[in-house]
Amino acid sequence: MSDNNRKKRKPASESAPSAKRPRFAQRAHAHHISTKSTNAAYPNGEINLRAFLNSHQNEINSLENAMRAAKKGLSRRAFQDVPRELRRRTASHNPQRVPKRLRVRAKQEAIEDNTPISRGTSGSGVGKGKKKWLRKQGIEKSRKMWEERKRRRKENKDGGDAADEAMEGTGVEKVTNTTKKDVVKKAKRNFAVLATPETPPSRFRRRQQNKTWLPTHIWHTKRARMTPPTEPLWRFAIPLAPAVKAYRLTHRASALRGAVAWDMSYMSTISLEGVEASILGLLKGLHFSQESEEDPWQDRGKAKKWRTGSRVWDGWLYEREGNVPQGIAYVTIIWCVAEEGSTKRKVFIRVHPCAFLQLWNEVIRIAKVQKPAVTLEDLRFEIGSIEIVGPGAAESLCSILHPSSPADENSPQSTWPALTEVSDPGVLPPGALFSFPICDPRLRDPPRKPRRAQDVESQTTLMELLAAWPVDATQNESALFSRNARLAAARSLSSQKSINCRKSTEGAFGGYPEPRATDPQIPMLVYTSKKSKSWTVLLPWKCVTPVWRGLMRYPLTTGGNPRFGGLKERRQVAFERSLPSFPFDFPGCDAGWRWEQQERAVRQHEWTKRPKGKRIEWSTIDMGNGRKGELGDPWACEWERLLKKDGEALSMTGTEDQPSHSPFHQLPSRDAPALLAGKVVPSVSSSTPHLFTVKISMTQRGTPTTCARIYRLPTNNPNLRTEWLSLLPTFNPSSTRTKHSRTATPSYQNLPGHNQRHDLARSFLPPPSARDGPPKAGDEDYPIVPDEEDLIGFVTTGNYNLAEGMPTAVANLVVHRVMEELEEGKGMDKEGRICIVRGAGETIGRLAAWELV
Repeated sequence: MSDNNRKKRKPASESAPSAKRPRFAQRAHAHHISTKSTNAAYPNGEINLRAFLNSHQNEINSLENAMRAAKKGLSRRAFQDVPRELRRRTASHNPQRVPKRLRVRAKQEAIEDNTPISRGTSGSGVGKGKKKWLRKQGIEKSRKMWEERKRRRKENKDGGDAADEAMEGTGVEKVTNTTKKDVVKKAKRNFAVLATPETPPSRFRRRQQNKTWLPTHIWHTKRARMTPPTEPLWRFAIPLAPAVKAYRLTHRASALRGAVAWDMSYMSTISLEGVEASILGLLKGLHFSQESEEDPWQDRGKAKKWRTGSRVWDGWLYEREGNVPQGIAYVTIIWCVAEEGSTKRKVFIRVHPCAFLQLWNEVIRIAKVQKPAVTLEDLRFEIGSIEIVGPGAAESLCSILHPSSPADENSPQSTWPALTEVSDPGVLPPGALFSFPICDPRLRDPPRKPRRAQDVESQTTLMELLAAWPVDATQNESALFSRNARLAAARSLSSQKSINCRKSTEGAFGGYPEPRATDPQIPMLVYTSKKSKSWTVLLPWKCVTPVWRGLMRYPLTTGGNPRFGGLKERRQVAFERSLPSFPFDFPGCDAGWRWEQQERAVRQHEWTKRPKGKRIEWSTIDMGNGRKGELGDPWACEWERLLKKDGEALSMTGTEDQPSHSPFHQLPSRDAPALLAGKVVPSVSSSTPHLFTVKISMTQRGTPTTCARIYRLPTNNPNLRTEWLSLLPTFNPSSTRTKHSRTATPSYQNLPGHNQRHDLARSFLPPPSARDGPPKAGDEDYPIVPDEEDLIGFVTTGNYNLAEGMPTAVANLVVHRVMEELEEGKGMDKEGRICIVRGAGETIGRLAAWELV
């Protein structure tokens, strides 16, 4: 029979001499339960109890084995035994696309079912020479590139090519031929220069011409969807989301059980060094933590511990000049413990890469006027970081980050293992900080679960430790602030081959090798954030990968391993906690404004590339009352429409040479409640428009999405305002049920049974007027959305919130539009916080309520 006439899944004929038995014949034993004769149980007509039980025990075991065999019979194939989170969406029948442990079984099933096995068409070795030209073209291009570099080296005999200019908006420079030694020498001569990434290996150099890889890039490319090669994000190749479906799994791991980790090495680090008074003057000039409820400059409490180097502090940095300072970014500032007899201090500023260049220029401008001056250093490609959240985060970190130095009493090394039981970093002191060197995690691989004593005594010890917190008095200077220590730790890392050899020769069976004096001492900083409930680990750039791999392999006590996340999962975790995420939810600063401009172009491109018959025609949308067309661009949060002058919206797009700046100012969270309460806030100017962040909770059906329009209740149409207010839910089933159950229960005793059940069921239902209720969406009498003059803001992040079990959103509102109701005497009561949310392209609005975050 030819291959063309063969049919898939047709069993071979049993009459053929070489034909194999069908698969159901090989598993026929699953349908026959073996039994044992019970004659031996009745010797001489009497029952032998032990023999009787043994005979029936064998029958029961045979029955259970037959049930298991039948379950794994014809109803399941090899690819169905793959864990659900690792399955391919198309359920591939290719044996090469299942795990190795199932490939033999998958091949056998394919042969029995006559399933054709075809090799993939991807790869440079496929096609019998059809793709050889690709390799030839790459070799020729590489040869020309090296010849060009060789020619440049001959022309420039003074030390190689000069570094390219910093990238627009990020300050990340292109990869050059400058060696690491040259970078170190330049940095020693002048610290206020932008850093360049280390020259990558030759085989990866062409792939990093316009971007930089994270330390765990190769690990992530096999498991996550990355940014497009020609469209890096902030000049980094960043994982966007895992390749498997992970939305609900991320929610469970971050809130219920498990942990979620991110490689946050793309976060920028700026080092300040100088006299403490000069550094304090620089931070005060940048209005650090202006919105914080506590004063970071006082000499007591958390502020004093922060300046001594035992705590961290998060807050906003603002521009120095201007009547109303413009927010730059949300940063984390870490002080180094002061050396004995030294008058100089060191400080780390951790900032998002989208705002790095703006902050860098502002810090340089202020550092020069300080007396004495403050020295700056760019450590973007020298310090990496890992962030992890979830109940199992502390357990994972305590098992992977093993102190390399002996632990003294009450030292951070001795306190660190006791935090294994901590499931919520909020129980720790605010901004808790740990600093100690760790050993190479690869020497303690595979990681083991810690011995957790679940008793009252261990819980009491942990509570006493958290109450006393001796780390504040025993914190030592971190070697991570020293450039020599960072380079020494990176250069002393052994290869994986030498570690494997050492573990096989020195390590006992199932044990770890003995530590050596030459083992690397990896400097490390760990701090917690009470706001985001996260743990952040700072490490030298090249030491991130060993820690990351060990973290991903750690077996949690609750089962499974810590999950990893991308940029999408990071925004999801913040959204489920109703927290705004920088820079996505802050259009009032320049970094957030640039992100909004970028997302507008992406959403517009997605709409444009669709066929004309499969995309929404925005100009035909009926908004009611004779209004046609969407309000502004449907793919944009068009904040310019809230600054209209003479009926025309302002243009804020900017140019490539001159990036646009946000026309708004982000209102600090501390000033928003006072301003909405009618108080005078000195930092808020009436001539400058401000935005403030709110949380939107839906009171009706519907899910708010990004770019959804937010309206206040109509101000120029009292009838329409009354119609919208009539949609508010006024009936409370729980209170009615309680009232009926208390008053009607005694009368049930004097009625027949069927009447009692009838009255009881009626008591749980609302009255007929309440059941009819207000008009539903889509009805003719459903109120229309207000006019553009009642537009007060846009949704920046919206979805169904798994943490709250209802749709919510994070949005920004314009202060002067919201304050108009306050000036009219409506106040910020419950009615004043009611708004109307309408998705872009939709004609129906939904009632919602906003609250400050």
